[in-house]
Amino acid sequence: MCSLALMSLLRHAHAFVINKPSRIPLNHRKSQLGLASRRARPSMMSSHWMDFLKFGGSTPTFDVIERTKQYVVASASSGQTAAEFHADDYVFRGSVVGPITAKDVADTQKGFNLLGAYPDLDRGIFGYTVDPQNPYRCLFFERWTGTNKGSIKIGDFISLPPTGKRVELPIHISSVVWNPEGKIVYETVSSPVDRFEGNTKGSGAVFGLLAGAGLQLPSQVGDLSLVLQQRFNTDLLGGIFGKTWSAEESIPKWWKSKAKGADPNDDV
Repeated sequence: MCSLALMSLLRHAHAFVINKPSRIPLNHRKSQLGLASRRARPSMMSSHWMDFLKFGGSTPTFDVIERTKQYVVASASSGQTAAEFHADDYVFRGSVVGPITAKDVADTQKGFNLLGAYPDLDRGIFGYTVDPQNPYRCLFFERWTGTNKGSIKIGDFISLPPTGKRVELPIHISSVVWNPEGKIVYETVSSPVDRFEGNTKGSGAVFGLLAGAGLQLPSQVGDLSLVLQQRFNTDLLGGIFGKTWSAEESIPKWWKSKAKGADPNDDV
C-alpha cells in the first residue's frame, strides 16, 4: 500500500512544481531587441534613377489597364508599332536589346519582316495587372505562337526562307509605363519565364521567331558571343543587320544606364 501511494504522489507531483523562467543569454536578448527595433523603424529606400517613372508619386487620371489594352489592339492593327501612343522620350529595353528609341524599333521591325514571316502570329496576351509600386506601370504575360510561312530578312543581305514550322514560345512578361499625359515613356520585354516551355529551346520573343526560321541565336544576358556580335553589328557596321540599340545622342536624358544590349547591368 505504501509503495502504491508513493507512486501516485510521484505521478502528480509535477502539478505543484513552479516553472522558472528560462535564462536568456544577454547577447541573445540584445540581438532580439535590436531586431525588434529594426522592424519598428519604417524602411528607407534610397532613390533610384528609374524613380523618374513614378512621376513624383502622382496618380494616373486614366485607367492604365484599359489604356494598355488599347495600345495592344492598335499595335496589332498597325504592324506592332502604334507610334501615336509613344511619348517623345520613349525608350524600349528588352533583356538583351536596347535602349532603343521608337523610331529605331519601327525601322528594325520593318527590316526583319516578322509579321510577313509569321502572318498568323498570336501574342497570346493575358493577365494584365498594375505594378503595386508604380500606378503608371502595367504588366502582362505573352505566349507567342505562329507558323513560319514567309521569309525573314536580317538587314539587306540575309534572307531566311520559310520553314513551315509552327512555333510555340515560352511565356515572357511585357510592361509599359505611361506618363501623366497618357503616352508610353518606357516599354520592356523580359526573358522567358520558363525556358523549358514551348519548342524554341528556350528562346523567347523575336529570338524565338528566328529559331522557328532556323536561326538559333544566343539570348542570355552577359553571353560573350552575343555581346560581341551586337557591338560589331551596331557600333561598327551601323546596324545593317538591325539595330540592337540607338545612338547615345538619341537616347532620352532620363535613361541613365550605359549597359547596351546583352551587357550585364552597370552600377548606376
